[in-house]
Amino acid sequence: MTVPDKEYDVILIDTSIFDRNGLRLEKGLLGRLSQFRKSPIELLFPDVIKNEVQLHLEKKINKVHMDLKKSLNNAREHSSINNERILNNVQKMLVASKEVERLGKERIEDFILKTGALVLNCGNYVSVEDLLDNYFSNQPPFQEKGKKKNEFPDAIILMAVEEWAKQEEKSVLAISSDNDWNAYCEISERIDYKKDLSDGLDIFNKVNAPHTMLANLEKALENNSATEFLRKIGAGLNAALDGLIQDQDAESVFILESEGSSTWFKEFQLQEDKFRIIDVDESFVVLETNALITVEAEGDFSCYLYDSIDKEYVYMGGISETTEESFASEILLVIKGDLDGDINQLTIERVEVVHPISSVNFGDIWPEENHPEFIE
Repeated sequence: MTVPDKEYDVILIDTSIFDRNGLRLEKGLLGRLSQFRKSPIELLFPDVIKNEVQLHLEKKINKVHMDLKKSLNNAREHSSINNERILNNVQKMLVASKEVERLGKERIEDFILKTGALVLNCGNYVSVEDLLDNYFSNQPPFQEKGKKKNEFPDAIILMAVEEWAKQEEKSVLAISSDNDWNAYCEISERIDYKKDLSDGLDIFNKVNAPHTMLANLEKALENNSATEFLRKIGAGLNAALDGLIQDQDAESVFILESEGSSTWFKEFQLQEDKFRIIDVDESFVVLETNALITVEAEGDFSCYLYDSIDKEYVYMGGISETTEESFASEILLVIKGDLDGDINQLTIERVEVVHPISSVNFGDIWPEENHPEFIE
């Protein structure tokens, strides 16, 4: 059962759900599990389920390849493709049987990486004695009738998760189409039950929305498909740095007096494709990342020389210089909009530069009438 409006710390997906969704780990509802990679909600992946899913994947891959081979042989027999070279090339592309296990393992490891799943070693949390006690007393998920030995994997998973959740003080939502799981969760202190993955994910949507957006944003940056989002960051930096006042610095054979400067934003580069959630509200999310920011600056200087005879400073002219300066800083993005939608449709309400540039060096300064090229 599930308690209305209850908050869960952990989501647990049974092998039956993986099978029901066609073992498509990268797509559909299973693909949506990537939202938990940066979420405060943990996706629990017990080793028993991990091994079951890998075994099912290997069987699936084997079947697909056997069907392909059969289709190729039919193509030869019935001349639907009469180019033997093409048929042979396709045949060579098929993965050998010994490679199927490797493919299954790789997809599982990729799934764990993309979802941030926590692989639980069930053997560390359930004892044979407790397992057999439940078996002989017909405690869920063991039934009084039927092939009880088939329920051992479920019992190991659920009892291990129960003990782990107790030790970690976590509340778990289990998603399974298996009625035995439902029966166990009815008496469980730590695990509640949902039959459908879509209903289960809906419970976490509100909590996970900022983290889902974060995962989508980093994926878009990796795929170079966040062009509009980056443009909005640039516009925000332009506004944040408008009218920025900083110290002027320069070198010269003359004595310099600063007369003021102006600075404006030119461009930026993200120094990482990673963002951190700093604050979350009902109406906005604040993200932090690191950027290398380039500004252009114009500075005015008055130049003097000291007259040792008259004991005074002699004005030698004035000059305006422009330069570029780059600096690294954390930036904060205040974001609004549909956090589960298109990254490029989000509104960047404001960009804040945490450590704005404090001084600009204009290099070697010469007043125009005393520039080296005019001095003999």
